[in-house]
This record gives sequence, structure tokens and C-alpha cells, in this order.
Amino acid sequence: MRRAALIALALAFVLPGCGSGSSKPLTKEEYASKADVICGKYNQQTKSFANPKTLSDLVKVSDQTLPILDHAIRDLGKLHPPASEKALSDQWLTQVRNLKDDLKEIRDQAKTGDIKAVQAVVPKAQDHNSRSNQLATQLGMSVCNKD
Repeated sequence: MRRAALIALALAFVLPGCGSGSSKPLTKEEYASKADVICGKYNQQTKSFANPKTLSDLVKVSDQTLPILDHAIRDLGKLHPPASEKALSDQWLTQVRNLKDDLKEIRDQAKTGDIKAVQAVVPKAQDHNSRSNQLATQLGMSVCNKD
């Protein structure tokens, strides 16, 4: 149960996102910097969430985290990475979306009260989390690549 609860919390901490109204591509450094600033913002928003101790707590934390994930993904979509980083950025965003789907699945399984079903999602979420962190590192980020 502890690992499942921690992965749910970790999902919020790997999230990138940053708004940029400009259609001009950012430099690699600007892209990484803006994403890291927003990761810090979203990390701060989730910092006050209690560490889930029960499946009911896990549902509550997941429900609090999902809107933050939605905002992060939306903000990230406003960023315009440099052409040389576009494919990598797209892969990263895919992993972030996968993490959101994992969190939904964890929440939904927790709602049923089935701890084994929650635990079954954890390895997949950990893989997505690890891949997201690797991609963020490749993109030059120093906040978005940490749990």
C-alpha cells in the first residue's frame, strides 16, 4: 500500500508545464527553464497534500492531484520547444499523459477497495515516471526530472 500511495504522490511531482503565448520556438535552455519554473509551481501546490494512509486517502489525494495534472499538461502544450527538441518534447508529454492515466487508474482501483489492483498499476506508473524523468533530463531540466 505504501508504494502505491507514494507513486500517486510522485506523479504530481514529475509534472512539467509552462504557459507561453508566443508561437516562436524557445531555445532549449528557455524551454527547460520555463518547464522547471512551472514544475516548481505544481510541486508547491501538491506539497500540502497529506500522505495517503488508506485507500480512501489515496482516492482523495488522487482527486486533488488530477486537476493539477490537467493544468500542467495544458500549460506544457503552450510551450514551443525548439525544432531540434520537438520529438523529445512530444515523447515527454506522452509520458506525462501516461502518468495522468496511471493516476486515474490507481484512483479508480482504490475506489473499489482492491489493494492488489492498486498495486498492479504501480509498476507501470513507475516505468512511466522513470521514462518521464529520463526525458526531462535529456531536455535539460533540473526540477521536472525529479520525483
